[in-house]
Amino acid sequence: MDYGKDFLSKGIVAQEPPKVASSYPMLVPQVDSDGNDVPGIRMPEIAVPLATYLGWNFFNDRSGPTTELVALTGSFVPFARTKAERELAKDPRPSIEERYGSKNMYLDLIRNSATELAGEGYIFTEDIPRIVQQAGARWDWVNSR
Repeated sequence: MDYGKDFLSKGIVAQEPPKVASSYPMLVPQVDSDGNDVPGIRMPEIAVPLATYLGWNFFNDRSGPTTELVALTGSFVPFARTKAERELAKDPRPSIEERYGSKNMYLDLIRNSATELAGEGYIFTEDIPRIVQQAGARWDWVNSR
C-alpha cells in the first residue's frame, strides 16, 4: 500500500485511502490428503486427525466478501463419522469410522503420537494424560454432531 512518500521514514500518511502499489502472493504450506499442513511439528490432533485444520478462513456472505480472508481466524472441518455419511456428502477424506474403528483405537494412536513427541523433547511427558483427555473430549464432540 502506498500511503505517500513520507510514510516509511516519518510515519506521515499523505495518501488516504492508500493506493494499491502491487499485489503479493499468498503462500501456504503443502498439505496432506486430509488437507492438513505437512511441514512443522505435527501435534497429536494433526498426526491423528478428526478433521481438516486450516490456518485461514474466508468471510461468509453475511459478514463480508466471500473472496476475502478473515484475519487470524482458522477453520475446523470435521470428517464424516461413518462411511455412509462420507459417501452421501461425496467427501474424499476417509471417515472417522474408517480411520479408527473405535474411540479406544483413536486414543491409543493419540497417546502413541504424544509419547513420540515427548521422547523427542517437543512436549512434556506429564502433559500426555491431558492431551489424551482432550482428544477424548474432541472425539465425543465430533461424533455427537
